[in-house]
Amino acid sequence: MSLSHLATSTLPASSTFTNTLHSKVQTRSNIHVGKRIAYTSCEQKQSKEKEDHTIDRRNVLLGMGGLYGATSAIGNQGMRAIGAPVSPPDLSKCQLATDSANGERVNCCPPYTTANVVDFIPPRKEFLRQRKAAHKLSHDEIRKFQTAIQKLKELPADDPWNYMQQATIHCTYCNGAFDQVGFDDVLLQIHGSWLFTPWHRYYIYFWEKILGKLIGDPTFSIPYWNWDAPDGMYMPQPYLDTSSTLYNGNRNLDHYSALLDLDYTFGAPNPTPEQEEEIKIKNLRKVYNMFTETIGSPALFLGTPLRAGDAPDGAGSLENMHGTLHQWTGPVAIPRHDMGNFYTAARDTMFFAHHANVDRLWDTYSDLRGNKAEFNDPDWLEASFIFYDENRKVVRCKVKDCLITENLGYTYQTERHPWKDVKKRYKKLVRGRKRSAGEGISLSPVSEFGSAPRALDTTIRVLVPRPKTSRSKDEKEEASEVLVVDEIKIAHGESIKFDVYIAKPIEGLVGPELGELAGSFVRVAHSHVKKATESRKAKIELGITNLLDDIEAEASDSLVVSLVPQHGDVIIGAVHIEHFESDM
Repeated sequence: MSLSHLATSTLPASSTFTNTLHSKVQTRSNIHVGKRIAYTSCEQKQSKEKEDHTIDRRNVLLGMGGLYGATSAIGNQGMRAIGAPVSPPDLSKCQLATDSANGERVNCCPPYTTANVVDFIPPRKEFLRQRKAAHKLSHDEIRKFQTAIQKLKELPADDPWNYMQQATIHCTYCNGAFDQVGFDDVLLQIHGSWLFTPWHRYYIYFWEKILGKLIGDPTFSIPYWNWDAPDGMYMPQPYLDTSSTLYNGNRNLDHYSALLDLDYTFGAPNPTPEQEEEIKIKNLRKVYNMFTETIGSPALFLGTPLRAGDAPDGAGSLENMHGTLHQWTGPVAIPRHDMGNFYTAARDTMFFAHHANVDRLWDTYSDLRGNKAEFNDPDWLEASFIFYDENRKVVRCKVKDCLITENLGYTYQTERHPWKDVKKRYKKLVRGRKRSAGEGISLSPVSEFGSAPRALDTTIRVLVPRPKTSRSKDEKEEASEVLVVDEIKIAHGESIKFDVYIAKPIEGLVGPELGELAGSFVRVAHSHVKKATESRKAKIELGITNLLDDIEAEASDSLVVSLVPQHGDVIIGAVHIEHFESDM
């Protein structure tokens, strides 16, 4: 589906804002009505699980007297239940988390073990805080931000608002400080699933509100790092002043004046001045592909479903792209504190600018979809977290209450999206790099992946059959074509990156060129299993519908997929292509 068929992401003029906001709220408030996406690999998996004597968690919750009754029933029967939203942790059962890069146990518990938890109520919308691009902040706005951070740092060490206590929240939910309630063998982890974006939206929302409270300014808003636009593809200057409270010296110092490359991998040199224009175009192209290839299949953008008792297994394209920024910003040397390691990531104030832009891109995605809820699924909508708010209360926050930024009292400064216009510039770039007509091409045979897992210690090139060729425009709008790299086995605690390229075969043979970049699997160091000796299996699902048009491969009955290792130990279990039905 092309962007010309989608709603534009712009803020309305103030005179029409009320009507537009009302329409936006109404659109997403009817989220329980309508047809679910009919074709998902998750549902197929659940169907198979039921045949293996699993039980529905909702029946357990209703029949055994609540969540702790459910825990007992599941434990006694030795079954894994299916179908319930992830719930907040039991505060009394916090355990040492893990700095996986060092293999060290660390204390990431909140400074309280009990609390009177109350339900979060979205604020009255008396005004809208407007988040601005960090590189466009005025001197006064920078000074106000610096003052708020200074006050946060001056609070007592055990104050839940304290700078380090706020930073530790990320470790709490990302490094194994809690098990999922009712499942002592499953860590509570919000990365790698559809909970990634709503949890982080709440996290930076309360951080922003606390900062505003400290300086007595309810209109205060945090900036965002506008790395999806050429002017923002550098570390924002307000964070680079060594005398500022925003400064953090534990970053990749070589990148302080470097252009961001969204294809970055550890150790890669900075782009030269001659390369910068090409890198900017490729960055914009990657953002453009992220939106166009996922617009009808939200799991491709936001991540795969995560239900109570399950471990996350699939980050969306937005989270994978976000991981590159963590790796580019943080230091190269292990343990890669601060931004390069989830245990410490939020100790750098740039973390919140980065995640504000991630949040903004989710908001843009929602606008492009006409503000239709991404998942009409109670296991997403009713999933909940707890945070310490600006009124010093512990609040229970549900996903369904954060789907519209305006309902939380903030919005984003209107910005042009330069990635929308990049397609022609990218085609011109590719044409300029094509081989001359008289240059020969060396072709090699390529085979299918096979049934045995393979270590990704060198580039793997395989021939992958397609379910259907020469799909019509209507068929493409009804279902996305998706490349699935499945059963990815990764070592505990490692930073991982590998790239996925697609090329058109030539009579069953493959040329030396890798083809077009379809996406990257990016994992920042964090804990994902109970024991360091365990490993985790994940997958990456990449929409390729428009990409096939670009490389003129729609008529091909198979594709050449190249998996290119960058860093980390990885084993690949399967590579195949599926069709995901569009919900648009």
